Amino acid sequence: MRLFWFLLMAMGFPTASLLAQTANDTSGIYHVNLLVSGGVALAGTYTNIVGLPKVKDKDRLSEPELEQLLQAGVSRFNQPGLTQDPAKREQAHQVSDFLMYGTAAMPLLLFLDGKVRKDYLDVALMYFETVALTSNMYTYSPLGPTFIDRYRPLAFYEEVPLDERQSGNMRNSFYSGHVATTAMGGFFLAKVLHDYHPEWGSRRWLLFGAASLPTATVAWLRVRALKHFPTDVIAGSLIGAGMGILIPELHRKLQTRMKVQAGFGLQGNTVGVIWAF
Repeated sequence: MRLFWFLLMAMGFPTASLLAQTANDTSGIYHVNLLVSGGVALAGTYTNIVGLPKVKDKDRLSEPELEQLLQAGVSRFNQPGLTQDPAKREQAHQVSDFLMYGTAAMPLLLFLDGKVRKDYLDVALMYFETVALTSNMYTYSPLGPTFIDRYRPLAFYEEVPLDERQSGNMRNSFYSGHVATTAMGGFFLAKVLHDYHPEWGSRRWLLFGAASLPTATVAWLRVRALKHFPTDVIAGSLIGAGMGILIPELHRKLQTRMKVQAGFGLQGNTVGVIWAF
């Protein structure tokens, strides 16, 4: 089905043809509107800066609350979160930070690719938009810690200093923002390369397998750091990978569905936009 969305402008056009001539809106793979995507990126950055401190500033845990945690325990699937070595948690935390920031920066490597480099502004803006939306998904969505209180594994370890276990941040186990950010960066990189290189054929799908490696590593480290349970890192992986793939795919769909159409009308030559679906 094709629906004529709206007429962009009326202008002179050097042709007397009665037939419509259709061409792509841009020459790139994605359709990125500077104002819309830029606005989303800037607004999302601001709202995340405002909202994230509130997520971390939850009420401290009381000693009776900690005692109830120990009595309640966790599910069998999440049990690995309670069988780690607390002495190794800081090292695991530091390495997970390094891998998260490194993977989130990996999409910069896209600009070494000649095909992507010609559309560097579109791709860069689209990535900033993806980062902003992924961050706000953690900070504001019903799936994140603003609405869900789940105690971190660290709160269950009696050998850890009491003051550390009572931190309000111990309520933010679900879901893992570190894993979501890592997955977002890796899968965004894989998705863009996949879209720009159809000549790679079925080998393109190996890109997504490669993107899962840093995601899985950070997920394991976050459990080892006593920050998250297995279900927390699985949810973070799915959300981050989903955002890294979905946002470019939406922009790609916009590119294939929006077309410029020119032709001759009663009021003169016209140019309009066709929205196809």
